[in-house]
Amino acid sequence: MATPARKKVLLMGKSGSGKTSMRSVIFSNYTARDTRRLGATIDVEQSAVRFLGGLVLNLWDCGGQNAFVDNYLSSQKDTIFSNVAVLIYVFDITSTEWEGDLRYFEDILFALRENSPEAGVWVLINKMDLVDKEDPKRKKFEERKNDLLNVDNDVRKTLKDEGKGDNIREVLRCFPTSIWDESLYKAWSSIIHTLIPNISLITSHLTYLRDLCLAVEAVLFEADTFLVIAKSGSPLDCDPSDLDQVEIENGAKELDQQRFEKISEIVKGFKKTCSRNHEQYHGFEAKFDECTIILEPLTRNTYIMIISVDPRAETGALLYNVHQSSSHMAEFAAKHTLEDHKCGICRQNRELKYAVQGDDDDSIPAWDDPRP
Repeated sequence: MATPARKKVLLMGKSGSGKTSMRSVIFSNYTARDTRRLGATIDVEQSAVRFLGGLVLNLWDCGGQNAFVDNYLSSQKDTIFSNVAVLIYVFDITSTEWEGDLRYFEDILFALRENSPEAGVWVLINKMDLVDKEDPKRKKFEERKNDLLNVDNDVRKTLKDEGKGDNIREVLRCFPTSIWDESLYKAWSSIIHTLIPNISLITSHLTYLRDLCLAVEAVLFEADTFLVIAKSGSPLDCDPSDLDQVEIENGAKELDQQRFEKISEIVKGFKKTCSRNHEQYHGFEAKFDECTIILEPLTRNTYIMIISVDPRAETGALLYNVHQSSSHMAEFAAKHTLEDHKCGICRQNRELKYAVQGDDDDSIPAWDDPRP
């Protein structure tokens, strides 16, 4: 059994920005309405979530009251900002103290860049639902985003002048979010996607499985949070112009760009209803006039959704292919060396060590061997 890859993630922002609410929606199955009863975070609350690829996310939710933030930047600086993989900083779009909020963020960014220069920085500008009616083109968001990019550039320049910024490679990224819609899932899925080990290997297997099933796409979700981990074909956040040939031929360009996040929100809501009725959610399968869909467990920590528009596709055949591939896909979560399943995709990939006994025996087909 491989040692899990532990990634430290800081969740920070001023008090009232919505950090704990979004954490509760994503990781504790709260509805947006449920978060109204949450209190302020006191100091630092830690939690852990296991994902595919042997990833354990160590989430540090840091209280945003001024006294706590001052403490993080002084006596707790080394503890808080060392060995960080990702900083997720949350701003309230309705804040009337933007200049002060920016100064706090700049101080935190300096502390992070000095102690964990290779950390990614994701900024979530939250509570967008409160301003969208009066600002439908989101001009205020773009202004805030530009201010934040300028702060990041200033911090980089200052550290570089001091000879400390050579290892800073990650670019600050901004997302508009609200706990009342799917934007929250899109932001968190994008963050988690960058942390998953062996992500290109996972994507390659999903693409092979998609093609085997005569499908448009195969999408992988984390079982508890239902965040999107990866998809077949083109990258998770790609522009419609970058879709691969199978996606283009099957009409993926016309599909809703927010479909994965909407599915996450719907399934989590349905799972919550099942729990209230003392039932357990297992999966979903359906055959419509224009498509066939299954949403089934793939490994202990993941679900896979496969969508086919080919009239020959049957739910039973899709389920069979998923079940046949599940044990091999589960290896990515448990091992650094692949040694149990002969696989042409893994043989050509360098993300994991490949040491399958009998691999040179042509009489033993790989699971992805096209021969009957």
